[in-house]
Amino acid sequence: MFYLDPQSLDYILFFLATVSIIFFVIFWFMTIMSFIGVKCVLYRKSDLISFDENLAGVSVVKPLMGVDPLLEENLESHFTMKYPNFELLFCVPDDQDPAINLVKRLQEKYPNVDSQLFIGGKEGIINPMVFNMAPAYENAKYPNVWISTSRIKASSEIILDLACKLKKPNVGLVHQMPFVTDQKGFAASLEKVYFGCALSRFYIALNQLSQACCTGMSYMFKKSVVDDVNGLIYYGKYLAEDFFLTQAIHNKGYKLVLSAFPAQQNVAAPTIRAFKDRMVRWIRLRINMMPLVSGVLEPLHEILILSLHSSWAFYHFFGINPYYFFTCHVILNCVLDYIQLCNIQGGPLLFSKLQYIFVWLLREILSAWTFLEAFIQPRTISWGARTYQVRLGGLVTLMRDDTKKSKS
Repeated sequence: MFYLDPQSLDYILFFLATVSIIFFVIFWFMTIMSFIGVKCVLYRKSDLISFDENLAGVSVVKPLMGVDPLLEENLESHFTMKYPNFELLFCVPDDQDPAINLVKRLQEKYPNVDSQLFIGGKEGIINPMVFNMAPAYENAKYPNVWISTSRIKASSEIILDLACKLKKPNVGLVHQMPFVTDQKGFAASLEKVYFGCALSRFYIALNQLSQACCTGMSYMFKKSVVDDVNGLIYYGKYLAEDFFLTQAIHNKGYKLVLSAFPAQQNVAAPTIRAFKDRMVRWIRLRINMMPLVSGVLEPLHEILILSLHSSWAFYHFFGINPYYFFTCHVILNCVLDYIQLCNIQGGPLLFSKLQYIFVWLLREILSAWTFLEAFIQPRTISWGARTYQVRLGGLVTLMRDDTKKSKS
């Protein structure tokens, strides 16, 4: 039978407690950096230069699939933007997609806006969004390309901010931090709390530290820069094409700059189930791309888990009551997250402080469940009607495609 002598046990406990303290310090360093980042970056309209004709033209690529109740509002917000030179390039996967009629109706409503509709993708691309966008990307006529997914609500301020920041020669890409519009309902509040609290902490902090941390919901890049790193289509072999594309741009020495305006995801009737499935999909992708970071470091930095192991570590080293430490640490983070959420919101929240506390606690508890579910089948990704198998490194193979069944 294995026997661990007291001295060896002390060494192990000392090591584990030290690691816990290191995680604790990193967490609070990132929290402070995110607060600084919000104050220094978000809603800084002074960064906008005057509206003039010298701004580079922008090709806005809009991948679409299906129609939801707010899609027309999202698309129309792009038609009504004020910008010197831009074109709207809409993409649908096939000629049966219901979004076609909506796009054509908006094209008739705004005949003076330069827009095109591309039907059908480019064969041989496994990522459904890149498959969808490829023809539009290849036919983009302007030097700047803005990929804006179907959920994104646009404005003149946003396109101006993205284009102005992209003017600098050393900037290769400008991106928006994921956020959500104001919607009523518990699930909508859950999404706003996640994007404004848990995600924003590391997203903003890493960008303050000039690290490559970017999502593909809404970002603008110089087409010449992306073509220099093999072009957008090359990254269609990954499901997380945004991760590998931005890493390649960053490795080339270009800066990835955060926009002053968070991305406004405008989704009708979100559900807790859809939110949970989305989180599981993202975690599984990250586990296969960054096993150590997402498989170990991420869950240990979730607030409830961090509070548990750090309360034990502070008790081990300093004799601090772990129950008091845990309670105070959770309450402090709940309060600071609320302040940060209000800063990112840039205005009043739809829900009360009491509802925020309830939603915040549920999100923190739900995070443990999503990590557990992601670890059970880490190589299987369900995205829409398709199921993929992800290999370490991010490459994927299509396991099942139910889109054809639904059309037949």
